[in-house]
Order: sequence, then structure tokens, then C-alpha cells
Amino acid sequence: MKCRHTEPCKECPWRKAAPAGWLGGHSAEVYADAVAGNEVPACHLRDLGPEDDETSMCAGALAVLANSCTSAWKTPGGDEARKTVGRRPDCFAHPKEFFEHHTGRPYVPYLLRKLAV
Repeated sequence: MKCRHTEPCKECPWRKAAPAGWLGGHSAEVYADAVAGNEVPACHLRDLGPEDDETSMCAGALAVLANSCTSAWKTPGGDEARKTVGRRPDCFAHPKEFFEHHTGRPYVPYLLRKLAV
């Protein structure tokens, strides 16, 4: 997966202006858990699968990683891409804000959800 955008797309779910619930393909948990877990999800417009060379890193998620001072070490090239995109005030400051915006519920990290089961 490559970083093909340095700016989030207009309808990126990681932008603060995104309509609540507009996620473009996966659940809020999937996206928030990826970013909270140091991974970069694919762009919802350019997710053609992990083996497709045209699949692109999500610039909005990269901005949230930068905004929250979180590494993207689990995605090859993620940290370099995070530095390229940089901090953006139009994107959420943390994955928990993204989750709460889209679901109306507080974010519970993946490991805490697993412990509660």
C-alpha cells in the first residue's frame, strides 16, 4: 500500500466535517482500532484489497496519527507517510474522537473490549 495523497479526500470519514456514520465500507471499530493500533487503513475510495498495488493509504487517518503523535510503524512506509501528510486541524485529534463522532458512543480500545468478554 502506498501513500498517494497528501491531503484527505473531500468526503474522508477522518475529517471533522464528515457526516456522522459515513464510513465508506468498514465499521467505526475497524478504522479506530487500526489507527489506535499503529496501523494505516486504506482510503475508502482506493481500497482495492491488500494485494492490489492501486490500494492507497488513507491521508485522513495519517493526519489523525500525526495529530495524536502516534506512530504508524505496523504499516510499511506508514511513518514516512505520516510525516508527509502531517498534522491537520480539519481532521480529528485522536481515533476516539473519530469513533465518538461516527457512533455517538465512547471508544473502548480493542484490548479492553476483549477483556470485558
